[in-house]
Amino acid sequence: MDYQKRYQPGDEGLRFQDLTYVGNFKGMPPVPDGLLGDRMMKERAKSKVLQKVGKEDVLKDQFTIDELNDLNNYLAWNIWDVLVMRATEGASGMIPRQEYEILAFMQEFYRWPEILRMTTDEIGAQGVIDIGASARTQIGTKVNCVHDWCIGAVGFGMGRCGLLALEVIQPDDYVEESNDILKFMQRVLWGKRQDGWLLNSQDSYRCLIHEKPLLDKLASQIERFEDGSPQHDALIRFNAAAELLSFLDHYDCRLGLGDTGPYPLPNGNLLIIRDLFTNEEAFEWSDVCDHENIPHCYTIVLEINPKTMGLDEIRVNDISTTFSRPKNYIPYVEGAAVFVREKWNTPMEEVYQVPIKDLEKRLADIQQATFKLYSKLSRQSRRTLITNGFYVYYIDMILPHLRLAGTYDKACSDYNFWEMDQRVSNYYYDITKRGFAQAVVPQKIFSGEGYLPFGEKANLRRSKYFWG
Repeated sequence: MDYQKRYQPGDEGLRFQDLTYVGNFKGMPPVPDGLLGDRMMKERAKSKVLQKVGKEDVLKDQFTIDELNDLNNYLAWNIWDVLVMRATEGASGMIPRQEYEILAFMQEFYRWPEILRMTTDEIGAQGVIDIGASARTQIGTKVNCVHDWCIGAVGFGMGRCGLLALEVIQPDDYVEESNDILKFMQRVLWGKRQDGWLLNSQDSYRCLIHEKPLLDKLASQIERFEDGSPQHDALIRFNAAAELLSFLDHYDCRLGLGDTGPYPLPNGNLLIIRDLFTNEEAFEWSDVCDHENIPHCYTIVLEINPKTMGLDEIRVNDISTTFSRPKNYIPYVEGAAVFVREKWNTPMEEVYQVPIKDLEKRLADIQQATFKLYSKLSRQSRRTLITNGFYVYYIDMILPHLRLAGTYDKACSDYNFWEMDQRVSNYYYDITKRGFAQAVVPQKIFSGEGYLPFGEKANLRRSKYFWG
């Protein structure tokens, strides 16, 4: 089948968008999206950090300047690759997403380094690798594509980009802190994948992390149906409603969703495993979900027939989202199974299946919780909406890793995890000036112009020593 050609060496893949990327490569041919773009970015790297790396590389304490710059450049392209197609998500009629995002980016770059360093000191580099590896035998875990990617792409990449655009830091500031963030990201991702790659885009947009016993168990519980059947329609309605609630509970952002796959099945079909985090207990507004007995996560296992679909390419990108050509795979879902994880720390042996025939009652509960959440958010002030969205990004992106490391409580008590940095609080009044949040930052992020490289002579131990 055509989609399998995408996994052949040298295949350039399809183009999912007409735009191209330049970033820090002015005067060179622009870079497209997809498989060809990934290959070009790897070829332009000065180090081997974008190739398959071994454990000895991952355990090293820090990256070199060339490695930092190669990661910076690749993440900038990767951000463009995944976000340009989803750029409209940055504007919401109710929640000021662009404002809360840029504030969170900058807070993350300032605050995460010491918290991630403390966590690494507590559990060791191997312990961080083990956090990533834990996802291989679990469903309903936030140690997933989007959270792990966000550590480096958002906390380092976009955070540094925003501060450079605001002109409050210089390109050679915070080199050591940048290393702390990117090393944590590398270790988690390497431990999760265990194939030498870090990102899905480096492996033809595949996230094949789950181990065979888990996959076999999930596949064995799939209920089969035909397009248009009552079971198919019930499953699609439930998926849409749970996805909406997971999106809204995370203040209109993608941290509530997580796809892995596509896993090939013996019958030639493909499996997508989708986690929908419908109730995050860390957020005080999730009380409306508690009132309706909404669990932490619903996991929906989808079996797709690529032959009847005429599948040309399928991508599970690094923000945990499945894209395909043709675009609509819903009519070709031939079977599914739904599982429940009640709390984030519910043991896997207590995760249970819900038959499709029993989804209707749960759908009503999800719709009621969604209505209550919309009602709550509609009464909040602009400042409250921005503050809460800020916490979703800043807290939730590393929350699953701190939970598993056992350092969340220490981060709160000893490192003021839930406090807003005074500098960032002051930036609240700057981001609305001269179109900074609405125009300047998106242009810098989406074009790649804002991800300035570290200087060749930058000191690996450099922090920021001068304000002026």
